[in-house]
Amino acid sequence: MERCIAAFSARSERIGETYSFDDVYERLSGNGVPKLVIFSSDFDNFSLYSGLFHEKFPESHVIGMSSDCIYSSEGCSDTGLSALAIYSGIECACGVLHEAGRCPIKYTKNALKAIDELGITARDSGRVCCLEFTASYEYNEELVLDTFREARGNSRKITLFGSSAAQRRGTERSYVSLDGEVYEDESVFVYIRNLNGSITVISENTYRPTGKYFTATDVDCDSKTVYEFNERPAAAYLASLIGAEVPVVARDIARYPVGRIYDNKIYIATGRSVGKNASITFGSTVYNYSDTVLLEPDDPHKVSDRLIADIDDLGFKPSFSLAVNCAFNYCYLTRKMKKT
Repeated sequence: MERCIAAFSARSERIGETYSFDDVYERLSGNGVPKLVIFSSDFDNFSLYSGLFHEKFPESHVIGMSSDCIYSSEGCSDTGLSALAIYSGIECACGVLHEAGRCPIKYTKNALKAIDELGITARDSGRVCCLEFTASYEYNEELVLDTFREARGNSRKITLFGSSAAQRRGTERSYVSLDGEVYEDESVFVYIRNLNGSITVISENTYRPTGKYFTATDVDCDSKTVYEFNERPAAAYLASLIGAEVPVVARDIARYPVGRIYDNKIYIATGRSVGKNASITFGSTVYNYSDTVLLEPDDPHKVSDRLIADIDDLGFKPSFSLAVNCAFNYCYLTRKMKKT
């Protein structure tokens, strides 16, 4: 029996049609009952797919999220369904954090319940992870990550990875799903223990520092707005670094991400809007007096080579893998492909 099967369908279909699900289910159903199914799909049929997975695999945990682009080894598509089914060699426990955009920490007990169900201890370091999908309202992601860190505590090392669900274009709506239930203001999660080996997370950074370092000197953390870099209006300062005018920066602010430097690591913050006072509101928090650096896209071939080298350095061949791509990568690569 195969341990893991990936399936993908990019059939174009109207709301309520199940061709893509039928394609995927045919591939997944001949290998027994999965321990866990992880899926992503476009928006129109997300709820339908979620319900069908739960109906067809009632004994399995099924976790999913809406996506702008469905990826697989067969290619990628703006519509359709992609799923990964794991049949053996793992134990898992799931749950939901409610009020993800307001106070998910109220539901830390739900994460602790899953941790207790698996009996996760410090001895599980390197073979346990938590996969989370979060509906992508403005403040959800950081609040949710803090909640999982609180649940983990200091005595357990649980690798955390996942994604905010993609938003339907022109709206703030996004979907996540767990065991047939669809949510719009929640984070769904699954703790996974690998019974046959280790679990490794590799971070790929497609952006590199430009060497232009500066400090955030006036910040409103609640609204994720930076008013000043190096005591100058934020957008004006950023414009001076790239040799442009403020209106140019404002027109396409997402093209100029900055990196917040903490503990020798760089965390990407992408601009969402420029205010009339030349402030910049970011998608993630840049804290007051944070050391920051202007970023630029790295050579994609070098990025790919580094990723392959990191995988080779593991010293073993993974049984399966799951890739999480950021929205900025998607937007950047989409623009690049349209120009070529």
